Amino acid sequence: MSDEAQLKEAQRVAELLGITDDVSQVSSEARVACPLHPECAEANEYITLNWQGRTYYCHGKGDTGSLKSLIKALESRRTALVPLASEESDTALAGGEPQYSVTVRATNPVLKTESKVLQLKPEQKLPSPEEIKAEREIRLAEIRAERAARRRGRGEKTIIALLALIFVIAGLMAAGLSGFANYQAFASTVTDPLESRIWGAAGIIAAIVSFGGFTFVYWHAANKRTWESLRSLAFALVGAGASILGTEIYIRSNNLTAATEVSSAASNRDVLEAQLADWRRQLEGIPPETRSVEGLEAYIAEVERVGRTEQKPYRDAQNELGLAKRRDDLNAKIEAANAELLGQGSGNILLQTEQRAALPSWLFAVLLELFSSQATSIGFVALLLLGTRGRADQSASG
Repeated sequence: MSDEAQLKEAQRVAELLGITDDVSQVSSEARVACPLHPECAEANEYITLNWQGRTYYCHGKGDTGSLKSLIKALESRRTALVPLASEESDTALAGGEPQYSVTVRATNPVLKTESKVLQLKPEQKLPSPEEIKAEREIRLAEIRAERAARRRGRGEKTIIALLALIFVIAGLMAAGLSGFANYQAFASTVTDPLESRIWGAAGIIAAIVSFGGFTFVYWHAANKRTWESLRSLAFALVGAGASILGTEIYIRSNNLTAATEVSSAASNRDVLEAQLADWRRQLEGIPPETRSVEGLEAYIAEVERVGRTEQKPYRDAQNELGLAKRRDDLNAKIEAANAELLGQGSGNILLQTEQRAALPSWLFAVLLELFSSQATSIGFVALLLLGTRGRADQSASG
């Protein structure tokens, strides 16, 4: 921008703000009462004009921008003001009362009231100073009430945002469980590995359609798109039905597998107990004075070292070593069988079937689907409303 254009821009700002000094001769900055916000007029805040940088800064609101944007804001506020009723009103004020610029009147509640008074017809009575003061107090009370409501609104938004995030996280966790169950259930319907993965992915898609569809139902309904809302509802219900079906199949399959294991364990218990009794009889046939495997192996190694393997104690030690190993093997089998009978082994023979949940599989599937679809929908809708209301409040305050 040329120096001449900058000077014209500065002169236009000075004209709109009622600055009488020559801007070409003043310092690099100037400070005047803020004409942009009523709150600044109430608090006697100022704006600083940087002539060289062609910028301004509002100390009350913290707004900043170029002088060009300030000119647009001032001109828009100036055109919004109602001019004085007649030249006679200006002449009446010239007899001793101070004259105020349009900008000062726009930023002062009392002067704004006076400008409204000057618009009255000649036959109407002007308001008294007490009435003007009362109107100003009412205006200040309204501003304070708006600020208090704004502070309360921030606290409510914070609480609702946290709850919405909790709902979204909980719903997504439930959706993950539902997607896993759907994958396992749908993948088990076919035997081919590739087709199994494809059908499992379809189950995951059903879970996604379920928890995302209800959010679209609200969004379209809120924007008066009835048919789109109904179509989203149909897709959401289909996804929810498929998700419930997949979860129910997965849970029922697990229950059947557990019941089969219990039945198999019960049928094998008698066989295991009979075998355990046989092992104990064999263990009783081994002499109790039989030495340990480690001691016998050390004794045999020493005899072989000294070369006395032809003697009878060496052959007796070898026979005793076989009995010792047989004893250890029988003890190991007996311990494993006892563990199985006590329900502590790998076979889990004594399964605690009475501790299994009696909740029907279809009811659990419905509950999981409700947690998945509705929790995410409620959370997403709450966040959407908070974001929309926040933008609306910003535009209203601006």
